[in-house]
Amino acid sequence: MTDIRGESFWVKAGNAIDGLSNSSGTLTGYFMLFAAIITTYEVIMRHFFGKPTIWAHDISSYVLVWFSFMSAAYGLKEGTHIKVDVLANHMSPRTKIPMETISFALIFMYSLIMFIFAWQMCVDAFVHNETDATILAAPMYLVELGMVIGTFLLSLQSFRMLIVKIVTWCRGNLESGPGVLNKSGVVLPVYLILAVISIWLYIAHPAAGVIASMLLLLFAGVPVFTALGVVGAVGLLILMGPLYGLQQTAAIGLKSMNSNVLLAIPLYILCGQIMSDGGMGEELFGVATKWVGNIPGGLAVATIGACAFFAAISGSSVATAATIGIIAIPEMLKRNYEPTLVYGAVAAGGTLGILIPPSAAMIIYSVVTEESTGALFIGGIIPGIILALIFAAYAVFSCVRSGRYEKADPASWKDRFLAIKTSGWGLLTPILILVTIYTGICTPTESAAVAVIYVLFVSMFRGRIPYKQLTQTVSHSIRSSTMILMIVVGAIQVGMISTFLQLPEAAIDLVKATHASNLVIVMLLCVIYFILGLFLEVVSILLITMPIVYPLILFMNLNGIWFGVFIVLLMQMALITPPVGLNVYVVQGIANAEMTDVVKGVIPFMLLILVGMVILWLFPDLATWLPGTMHLGGL
Repeated sequence: MTDIRGESFWVKAGNAIDGLSNSSGTLTGYFMLFAAIITTYEVIMRHFFGKPTIWAHDISSYVLVWFSFMSAAYGLKEGTHIKVDVLANHMSPRTKIPMETISFALIFMYSLIMFIFAWQMCVDAFVHNETDATILAAPMYLVELGMVIGTFLLSLQSFRMLIVKIVTWCRGNLESGPGVLNKSGVVLPVYLILAVISIWLYIAHPAAGVIASMLLLLFAGVPVFTALGVVGAVGLLILMGPLYGLQQTAAIGLKSMNSNVLLAIPLYILCGQIMSDGGMGEELFGVATKWVGNIPGGLAVATIGACAFFAAISGSSVATAATIGIIAIPEMLKRNYEPTLVYGAVAAGGTLGILIPPSAAMIIYSVVTEESTGALFIGGIIPGIILALIFAAYAVFSCVRSGRYEKADPASWKDRFLAIKTSGWGLLTPILILVTIYTGICTPTESAAVAVIYVLFVSMFRGRIPYKQLTQTVSHSIRSSTMILMIVVGAIQVGMISTFLQLPEAAIDLVKATHASNLVIVMLLCVIYFILGLFLEVVSILLITMPIVYPLILFMNLNGIWFGVFIVLLMQMALITPPVGLNVYVVQGIANAEMTDVVKGVIPFMLLILVGMVILWLFPDLATWLPGTMHLGGL
């Protein structure tokens, strides 16, 4: 009989934990499908029968709580939680494994703290019979139970991965390499010294402590959600005391996810995943090729056009670049297009996903600033179309100048309209989303739910997604969702510290003292955001900075909707700026290309984004006119 303390026991235990995380991931995927169904039911009952429900809105918000926390362990297992690996990529295993061990230890401690105090909240709510302050008056312990289970699973999964790293480290024989970053005897002591200094700064100068500890954890390769969460937990502990501070960490985490607005993010991502698995991305590229493929650079223009259409469905730039890139990159390379243009067109075309609505970045901006999500979506339409046209014009110019392209055979008008007919179901999706929001028929979250049900019905009716494949589709959709939502949890915990320390007021006082013009301040902000974009992805940047920057924007009398569109346009650079530009890595992976070639391809498009920003600065009505004509119900 195998000793229970033997290796086989730990292998079985690890496999069991992985199995729990997988099951939780699948279950939460269906949670989101359930939220789409009940939200669509609410829309139908309200508009067609005049009988709105009193439960759909609240229950869908509760579903998000369960979804966000219970999917976190699956995301950790799958490695989808974002981290800044600028330094880690230059480390050999001898240094990298110890740093990853520390990282998983922090994840475990953070998730364990959240679990302990979430459990305490849940028990207290049950004992005192607490109910939610809504018409539904749901028992709060049922809502909080999702956080309890989710953080417990995250604790298990992080502990399992921590043990693996410790065993790997202790066994030794790890490969080393040249350079200071590969000397673990130097890196680890320096890391610990900097950690002590950061904690001391929390006490001596809390604002400096927050910044120093955040930078330390991020550049050490700790996942962004944990880096933010640990900074928030430590800050609240120091500023409010051990017991109350950690209680607030869990309470803030729960409150941050009890949001019907944030529900739109996983719904739009699910919609995009269904369309991708259902082959609608390929159909969008096909119809674009039929209509413009025979002009100079036609396939590059078709790629950008397909990206724009898919962006108006998924709300995700990475999903847009991946879905269209898999189809477009081989096709363009086969027709002798210049590789750098191919890579740049797909990577930059994908960035349209955060500008052309729906947009996860705009939803995040809306949650932090309380600006209208619907108005932000509609405000992004005209700038998004203009930028797509600028990208397309450059693609044509580049191909004509280099001569590196082969024209596609001209399609007959019959074939063009047949392509529209074939892809019509997919083409109707962005129209459905935007029209329902603009007219006030649906909120952005309701529109996302309706779109999910629509594309799922179409895909299954057409046989594109068999019933047996549905589990895989919903599971895959949560990988991006859980990363975003857990970052939101950590960032709002940090944001509470910013409010406590009155950092927004300090920023306004600083601007007052400089007497600088709005143009100078905005240009300075652009430089800061560009630098942040070199190391962080869009969601983290917006969540970390907006609690401080947005009050400053209002003080400068700038329009909040305009600035939201402007900053999202600027954030498109973060998606194609190495070393953390996600779209760059997506394209590199699809094309199996050299990173230098991909970077060369995106540089011209980065300059074109700057052109778009200048146009939007000179003509702010491009972002504010259309929202001003909206039906109030869409706000």
